Amino acid sequence: MSINKNQLLWYSKDKEIISCDETNKVLNENYEELKTLLQNIFDDAVLIGCDEKDFKKKIRILIDDLNFSLGKK
Repeated sequence: MSINKNQLLWYSKDKEIISCDETNKVLNENYEELKTLLQNIFDDAVLIGCDEKDFKKKIRILIDDLNFSLGKK
């Protein structure tokens, strides 16, 4: 597996580096999409007058509240 300097290393539940190139590609693409989306949302919030620290606090809360949802009713 070759790692581009712009790619992140992803770890399994067992704290092992995920070595599947396709899995890493998907995870890195999703990460970049999320990064772009969050940056755009953050810029909008600040432009319309939102406090930067308050916005970031709410995003941290949102992330902390994430739970695995597939297969759950």
